[in-house]
Amino acid sequence: MKIHINVLDRLILTLLGYVVLIDMINGFFAMEFTKLPISQIFKFILLLLFLLRLSKTKDFLFLIGLLIIFQIGPLIGIIKTGDFSSFSKDIIVATKWFNVPLSFFYFKNLFQHRDFGKNQKKLFQMVNYAFVFIVINMVLGFVGLGMAFYHHGFDNAVGTRGYIFAGNELTILVLALAFIIGSYQYHNKKYKQFVLSLLVFLAISFLITSKTVLGGTIIVFLIPVISHIGFPIKRKWIERLTLITAFGIPILSLFFYFGIISSGVIEKIKFSMKRNDYDILTVALSNRNNFVRQGWEVYAQEYSIWGKLFGFGQEYHLQLSGHSAEIDFFSLLFASGILGLMTLFLLLLYWILNAYNLSSLRENGYARSVFFFVLFLTVVANLSGHIFGSGIAGIFIGLAISLMFYKTA
Repeated sequence: MKIHINVLDRLILTLLGYVVLIDMINGFFAMEFTKLPISQIFKFILLLLFLLRLSKTKDFLFLIGLLIIFQIGPLIGIIKTGDFSSFSKDIIVATKWFNVPLSFFYFKNLFQHRDFGKNQKKLFQMVNYAFVFIVINMVLGFVGLGMAFYHHGFDNAVGTRGYIFAGNELTILVLALAFIIGSYQYHNKKYKQFVLSLLVFLAISFLITSKTVLGGTIIVFLIPVISHIGFPIKRKWIERLTLITAFGIPILSLFFYFGIISSGVIEKIKFSMKRNDYDILTVALSNRNNFVRQGWEVYAQEYSIWGKLFGFGQEYHLQLSGHSAEIDFFSLLFASGILGLMTLFLLLLYWILNAYNLSSLRENGYARSVFFFVLFLTVVANLSGHIFGSGIAGIFIGLAISLMFYKTA
């Protein structure tokens, strides 16, 4: 039976509209009853639908190659240890590294399809649904339901994840959505909506209290503004910059002041400083510098040449080091070896070069913003981690990067 591409796209986009809600339901069961693989099953169905949609495209074999590369580490790991339990966990982790490029190529092909106009409204609806469910989730957290963002080792809980179980994925999901929505509104000169969205996302970031989302929200909203500045700088841009400086900075400063005071961020920083002997670098990186150091010792001293090249999966490294690196480049190196890390490097280079080249074309109006966004993601991935190896967030990261192919003229 032949499935029409437009019908398949409508099905995928409809399901994607509810992916945040599914994660909330998953978190609710995990917190109130017992863990159920609801979210994993839903994402696996989406993965199969993505692959089915891309099976007739020129990108399909490349994607299958990527999937195989990320699974080599877990395969070598089970051959070495015979631990099937670790192998099953490693497969899930390795598939998450595949999630961003898979989503990117799906949306790239969606934008380039001749009948994209028929599904454009469905795409906008999907993004709007994701935004609405994020807001609902954070409101639930605000009223005391769901889970705290920080709780292990603290005298009292700080921030909220609502019912989304994976806090780090919530952070990058918010930033990816903020970039998508902010870029669309600014590019289409919906400046009032742009400012309102900025304030809403800032409120969300104060509820989460993560350093990454607090600083990242401002940056992702600045990206489309900076991207639209022409060179040489015209007088109208100087006038706009003056107005933003005169009115915007004081308002944002007050917003940040009251948000930080009321959110518990100050108490969190004080506790972290005390617990880490006032080591500013350790506090800023949330102890990831120590995780990397410990992980590197294991990788350098305990891994064979095959382990260094291909990895043994994340679980094997965790058993020896005691903690994930939580910095993407090192997390991938320790799990999938040099091959996995080089694969990520090549993907980043592919995205950066494509965005740069497309930015010179008038019809690809988002390409310049995407160029800066990929650079931003690369930096964040090596400060806070869980970016290019995200599950639910990976879908929206893929969408955000694929906007370079979205025709605006």
